[in-house]
Amino acid sequence: MKISLIGAGAWGTAFALHLARTGKEVLLWVFEKDLFDIIKKTKENSYYLPGFILPDNITFTNNIKDIPEFSGDIVIATPSFALRKTISVISKELKDKKMLILTKGIENGTDLLMSGIVKEVTLERADIASLSGPSFAKEVAEGIFTSTVVASYDKSLSLYFQKIIHSNAFRIYTSDDVIGVELGGAMKNIMAIGAGIIQGLNLGTNTLAAYITRSLAELKRLGRPLGARETTFMGLSGIGDLMLTCYGKLSRNRLFGIELAQGKKASDIISNQKSVVEGYYTVKAVYNLSKRLGIEMPITEELYKIIYEEKNIQDSLRDIISREYKEEDQ
Repeated sequence: MKISLIGAGAWGTAFALHLARTGKEVLLWVFEKDLFDIIKKTKENSYYLPGFILPDNITFTNNIKDIPEFSGDIVIATPSFALRKTISVISKELKDKKMLILTKGIENGTDLLMSGIVKEVTLERADIASLSGPSFAKEVAEGIFTSTVVASYDKSLSLYFQKIIHSNAFRIYTSDDVIGVELGGAMKNIMAIGAGIIQGLNLGTNTLAAYITRSLAELKRLGRPLGARETTFMGLSGIGDLMLTCYGKLSRNRLFGIELAQGKKASDIISNQKSVVEGYYTVKAVYNLSKRLGIEMPITEELYKIIYEEKNIQDSLRDIISREYKEEDQ
């Protein structure tokens, strides 16, 4: 079986490696010309996933138009900010393709989740599913047990991808709550930044546990008017992914928060990063969306102000802690 994969970051490369281990032939599209040359020569993604030699059933291209020609099954793993531009080049060729989105985020300016972007670009001509859940790329590449969710409004499509992806080391569940699954995947990147700040300031596990709990409350609060089911947020793509990124040492978003706690400017951190910190982009989109919908999201708001307005972190902590008394909401 052949599968095309767009995006050779850490997650895209790890997913390609997983598919190859299950016997699939994978064509991996590499954006950077220099990285393409390196991978072709060494069979190793030294930029984003060093230490893993890719097998012969993974081949590579830097021509995006090769992707729809290779297979009718296409996996997308681009950064969220690059998704629209990347697939727009081949939008006509995506008609009737089965597409699985690994990208997590919300598009700035449109408030669209990643499936919404693909749906818009393809003029609703592609069959779309999304995958989310606690899944560090390095651990997937190592073959460590992982469990995620595939969501689609078309149950037969989610079952189709479940069958393709599932293995003894990679368990797949299905869902029809596309909004809930994608929103959980997007929001956890934001909340991991705050978790990193807490850990960078050595504020303790009591603080971190309270923070993660209130982060989940904000996720639920945003999900309600968007039509997500609250039960989804209690699953793998909600609390599961939130715990992974808030506690896990491999989380780029958590590390970004730690660096902010050290006094570094957000723009400086991002400019020196090769890997994408999705929460940096998503926090702006969610902040603007919450304002448009009139939803109170104090954690998101303070993180936005720290990152984009250079608000002093201690001032943000004081403003959060000193908020008025209220009943606990879920």
